[in-house]
Amino acid sequence: MWTFDKVNGILEIPDPFYFDQKLTEDRNEYEITAKLFYLPSSSTSVIEPSPPPQYVAQSIYHLFKVLGINTIDTFIVYFNGLIFNYSDEVDGSSSNDNFTKSDFDNLIKVWTELEKFHVNNRIHKLGVSEFTKNRLESFINAVEISPKVNQINIIDCNNGEILEFAKKNDIELLTHRDPTVILPSKTFRNIIEETNTNKISLNNDLLPRWVLKYSVMIKCRGVVANKG
Repeated sequence: MWTFDKVNGILEIPDPFYFDQKLTEDRNEYEITAKLFYLPSSSTSVIEPSPPPQYVAQSIYHLFKVLGINTIDTFIVYFNGLIFNYSDEVDGSSSNDNFTKSDFDNLIKVWTELEKFHVNNRIHKLGVSEFTKNRLESFINAVEISPKVNQINIIDCNNGEILEFAKKNDIELLTHRDPTVILPSKTFRNIIEETNTNKISLNNDLLPRWVLKYSVMIKCRGVVANKG
């Protein structure tokens, strides 16, 4: 099921009021991790494509409603197009490694929104994904609150420079197996059609702006209680 938030102009999938996944135990019994994916179609501007900072709050409050919570332990953000390129770390190449000033400024704006949730104790740890050593160095020097997590593809986890840098700067390195395209357009259309039980007419040009992946771990048993 999905719902349309008329106030904010957002089509939400799943409908947080229908998709009842509320946690049944005390909040302290769970470890909750979320990862926000900015998609190729994230930007609403054709002139200057950039990741809109407001998607941070949209995704966080969506998860709050779905799980019936008001805090997240670890929140990771992935900016569309970033790839951890091992050769960049070895030969110093700037290919897809050093941000352009415009890109960098846009990422900082998104991070500033995340920092607000951290300051207000809504998120315990902030993280990034696919950041090389060079990216992390530039990023840490520009933000108020440094990332405490860097999630990289499992095939890149043996990179010596990033391991050393992470240890020195107290950054936890996590691995993932997320596909390069987290939500193919065909899959998105299928989801829309399958969940459109009321047969409401929707624009064929409808595009997804972001995807939030989450997992809920029961601390004492180390098992996944919920994910989506």
